[in-house]
Amino acid sequence: MTEHIPAPREKTRPTAREIRSLAEIASAVSMRNFHRHLHSGDGHPVVIAPSFMTSDIGSAVMRQALRRAGYAAYGWEQGLNTGLREKVYRNYERHVLDLVSRHGRKASLVGWSLGGIYARSLAHRRPEYVRQVITLGSPVNIPEMRGVSGPVAKLYEMLNPGALSDPMLSWRDEWKRTPNVPSTAMYSASDGIVDWQYCVHEQPGPQAENLRVPASHMGMTHNLAVLYALSDRLAQAEGKWQPFSLSGIRQHLYAVSHTLQTA
Repeated sequence: MTEHIPAPREKTRPTAREIRSLAEIASAVSMRNFHRHLHSGDGHPVVIAPSFMTSDIGSAVMRQALRRAGYAAYGWEQGLNTGLREKVYRNYERHVLDLVSRHGRKASLVGWSLGGIYARSLAHRRPEYVRQVITLGSPVNIPEMRGVSGPVAKLYEMLNPGALSDPMLSWRDEWKRTPNVPSTAMYSASDGIVDWQYCVHEQPGPQAENLRVPASHMGMTHNLAVLYALSDRLAQAEGKWQPFSLSGIRQHLYAVSHTLQTA
């Protein structure tokens, strides 16, 4: 399937849409029996990096579900994600490499929103340790903070007075490129925080895909459709990655594109 991606437009994001994240969180807690339908894991480590202004608490439900399905799921263990910092990245990298050493297996990296930039950076810099990378509403193609809603951008600037001079920002061209490991970019066309056009691969390849999911930005780690698709991607045997299938009921919930054209 080929999907045409229009050029991003300057606009204020409809953050009011994010109120639905409350329903996603509630459904994730009340429908834990759904977890038995997740694809079974093989015990390899999965590390989830959180979104801006959240910590590992934000991915606790997702990690618990993945552990029940047979994955060794971990948080990033770097506290609150207040922005892009080279020092934080170095600590995150050491954490992932330590888990790879302990398990004797490559790690799958999951990055929610800003956490996806950390995950993509690691996939580029240490691909020999990465099994695959999956981003959830991550602005990997964002040229600057103008692609993020006004209140979020202002909060970021307030919490990061030296953000424009941090060395990690100079890596932008790196994290924008499609990694040399299997990669899935999940995005929501109704994202109320980040323009979804910034959350997709600009240069998809034979092991890269863009997957549209029915989710809010803040509800990504609790959304049942996201969790199901995530377990599907993680369940693939190492070295045997295949694109997400739209068979059966999936075609009504998701949209996948392997080749994108930008206006």
